Amino acid sequence: MKRPFLTVLLLLPAFSALGAEAPLPRTKPLEPAEALKSFRVLDGFQLDLLAAEPLVMDPVAAAYDEDGRLFVVEMSDYPHVDPKNDKPFAENAGDPPIGRVRLLIDRDGDGRFDEGHIFADKLSWPTGLAVWKGGLFVAATPDLWYLRDNDGDHRADERRRVFTGFRKYNVQAVMNNLQWGLDHQIYGAGSSNGGKIHPAGSDKAAGVDILRKDFQFDPRSDQFEAISGGARFGNTFDDWGNRFLCDIRNPAQHVVLPARDMARNPFLPVPRALNDSADAGDAINLFRISAPEPWRELRARRWAAVGKAMPRSELVGAGYLTSSSGVTDYRGDAYPESFRGNLFLGEVANNLIHRMAVEPQGVTFRARRADQNAEFLASTDTWFRPVNFVNAPDGTLHVLDMYRETIEHPWSIPDDIRALLDLRSGEDRGRIYRLAPPQFQRRDTPRLSQATIPELVHLLEHPNAWHRDTAHRLLYERQDKGAIPLLKPLSRDAKDPRTRMHALYSLAGLDALADDDLKAAALDLSSHVREHAVRLAKPKLSESPSLRAEVLRLAADPDLRVRFEVALALGEFPGDDAATGLATIARRDAADPWVRTAILSAAIANPAGLFERLWSDRPFAASAEGLSLLRPLALVVGARAQPDEIGRLLDTLATGAPDEAGIEVALGFGDGIARTKRRLSELRTNASPTAIAWLDRLFQDAATRAPDTTIPAEQRVKAITLLGRGDFEAARTILPPLLDPHQPLDVQGAALRALAGFDRPEVADLLLAPWKGYTPPLRSEVVGFLLGRRIWIPPLLNAVKRGIVPVGQIPPTRRALLLQDSDPAILEQAQALLGAEAPGPRTEAIAKYKGALDRPGDPGRGKTVFERECFACHKLGERGHAVGPNLAGVRKRTPDEILVNILDPNREVSPEFLEYSVALDDGRVVTGLVASETPSGVTLRAREGVEQTILRRNVEEIASTGKSLMPEGLEKTVNPAEMADLIAFLLRIQD
Repeated sequence: MKRPFLTVLLLLPAFSALGAEAPLPRTKPLEPAEALKSFRVLDGFQLDLLAAEPLVMDPVAAAYDEDGRLFVVEMSDYPHVDPKNDKPFAENAGDPPIGRVRLLIDRDGDGRFDEGHIFADKLSWPTGLAVWKGGLFVAATPDLWYLRDNDGDHRADERRRVFTGFRKYNVQAVMNNLQWGLDHQIYGAGSSNGGKIHPAGSDKAAGVDILRKDFQFDPRSDQFEAISGGARFGNTFDDWGNRFLCDIRNPAQHVVLPARDMARNPFLPVPRALNDSADAGDAINLFRISAPEPWRELRARRWAAVGKAMPRSELVGAGYLTSSSGVTDYRGDAYPESFRGNLFLGEVANNLIHRMAVEPQGVTFRARRADQNAEFLASTDTWFRPVNFVNAPDGTLHVLDMYRETIEHPWSIPDDIRALLDLRSGEDRGRIYRLAPPQFQRRDTPRLSQATIPELVHLLEHPNAWHRDTAHRLLYERQDKGAIPLLKPLSRDAKDPRTRMHALYSLAGLDALADDDLKAAALDLSSHVREHAVRLAKPKLSESPSLRAEVLRLAADPDLRVRFEVALALGEFPGDDAATGLATIARRDAADPWVRTAILSAAIANPAGLFERLWSDRPFAASAEGLSLLRPLALVVGARAQPDEIGRLLDTLATGAPDEAGIEVALGFGDGIARTKRRLSELRTNASPTAIAWLDRLFQDAATRAPDTTIPAEQRVKAITLLGRGDFEAARTILPPLLDPHQPLDVQGAALRALAGFDRPEVADLLLAPWKGYTPPLRSEVVGFLLGRRIWIPPLLNAVKRGIVPVGQIPPTRRALLLQDSDPAILEQAQALLGAEAPGPRTEAIAKYKGALDRPGDPGRGKTVFERECFACHKLGERGHAVGPNLAGVRKRTPDEILVNILDPNREVSPEFLEYSVALDDGRVVTGLVASETPSGVTLRAREGVEQTILRRNVEEIASTGKSLMPEGLEKTVNPAEMADLIAFLLRIQD
């Protein structure tokens, strides 16, 4: 249920000349038998119809219970019940809850469902479920429920609200897809709506924030935890417990770094926890075979009206993976072996199923198109909307087809077009298919509710994941200790390593996993089992010296993923025991960014001890790989502000002269110290004599190298940066001359940033003095710095008043904040200087510029306008900066659409492009897009693509401005003729 192609389609309301006031032509639905003829499937596969309306409607998620009954979530309230209740960028509190869970039963055993029951109704936005103890957990925003039928009438009479607080905001960004993990926790995709989640009935609880996070909960204790994630509609595990997500931006993301491990080191900036395993969707060409939808045909007529000659395929806005949903790892036993571990994605906007092959890439994975020049499955029926999949008892994938005339986010459709569409058309339809391989022979579904404990244990050896997973769950549910003597030998001797892994987790679920079981697993021939042995050992490490020794041994394991897991586990070691193992892994794997982050996270117990070990290995310490770890390790030591650790690190550095490696580490150390509102030069006070001498030499050398035009600019930049971590009086003498435009740009920029690091009133004048010699990017940076500290805002406004800094240099979003400032003096000055520059109503601006579209623009001149106005946030080829949306598909839009997007960027803002303002504890304010979040930090991306990761411990307040990073008011700098040229250029951009 992803937002379809061209998610920011914005059109002007007046187009009666194109016949848009008449009803749009509509495509009729196909009855199930006819729909089956619409599919084109590769490799001899076919779709078998298992259920259709009225037996099932609006299916978006499903799960088989232990007896082969299928519970289906029916999101019948998608995208809304009453359009009046669906206000853009507002909570939908008005729609009644009309979602359902339906129970489908195959009575005659032919593999097709012939009986259906409404198991539960009156659910709001239901999107996921997980079976548990004869009932099921259901994700239904704003709540998560437990439902159970206790009297056997196929309807839930037990209805318990377990958690609440999930935000009911964007219907396509709700929590979804509950999945069982190996660790007997239920995992859910949190999507991007967020919320403060707390147990139902505990309204006074603070709640767990899941904004841009996923979640897991324990079905026995109802303990809830936010975890790494935050994609859209999809959540799947592979056979080895690796979790993959998908969103509009990327069809396959691997969750690499666990939030719990990253949270233990609040001093470590971690920019991201997910790996984009696949290319971005707008870079993946699709092979659609369905005809254009009517509203796309309307757009095609508009293209023709403006004389745009393009192939029909380009006129329908199709051809890219932009609506990936329901990512599912195939884990069955019915398909050829080459299919195992493939990722299947529904692409609802293009009426097809896309398949990706997955291969290891270090500790993470790479996902690529598996089928060349065609999609694995495509339909000519535009009503085919494959939103999700189920690994079924028969070893195949089952496909959930929501079967709607239109799947489109209401906020993404212009008002006039939306008024002509029936977005609920098809609410009474839905299909479920089996994706069957050639010569498929269906087996009978076992009735495992009556299975004995020995039978369940034996099923852990089954080649089909449904059998293994269901037996795994039932063993945990029953808590029968009679399984223990059967599981122990299975964990060591089972032929399939997946079985050995399941047996280990089953023992853990029965509180029967002994140290000896883990030690045996640590010697397993399968690296996967060894990896999970380390993971399972983590809770026991603080109390078991023998297990710690075994984990330390695995620090030298030949498999990278095992060593990665060991690095994470070493963070559970008490005292200094971890440093030896971390040093072993670091010397081998420091070049891998994921392993490096794991090492730094685990080093929290004794970062100085690890630094000492690694610095003494001089070849490693001087290498690029070594410094890539030692610099952030020094940052952690500085940010922790422990006098003993600081002294040890300085004394370690002082064993040699401040060479290039020492300078690099000092830069990281200085960054860490700065996060405690101190300067590197201040450490002289409590340092040893040798450390004082080393620091003095470091700053003396920096003072000499910074202005030296005979040495490479890179060395001068490092020297300048060091001076910014030192004494202000020394810096104010050396650095201002380096702002001169005759200096190399890198040197000029470094001097600017170094001076901006001093919280002194006189810095504002130092930065403004060379204004005329700054390049446009440096001018933007200067203004950003001056707006970042309140003491510098008055000098900036004075410079505007004196005509030194143009009014247009102040970003519109910051201009708006200044016009609402709480300081009367700033407010008065801002109103006098900036009030007249506030952008006028967007409708007036659009109307004024509409005439620009009546004349042909010049693409050559438009390129110049683009480079002047757009390179700060958009990338074209190898130039510019990838901050805003990718422009690959822009030439598929009309001039009208592009004009509205440019002049009214806030008409619809995708959440990932909202600007945020972050107030820091040192008095600064920084703004930008939230590029990613981890437990320890928030990464902001600003103009020019500049990113900075801010530690949460340094954040006083973070809030959305509610605006796009793209400013309103471009008409102030782009006249109508230039606008025509710019649009002409954009229409020539090649994909």
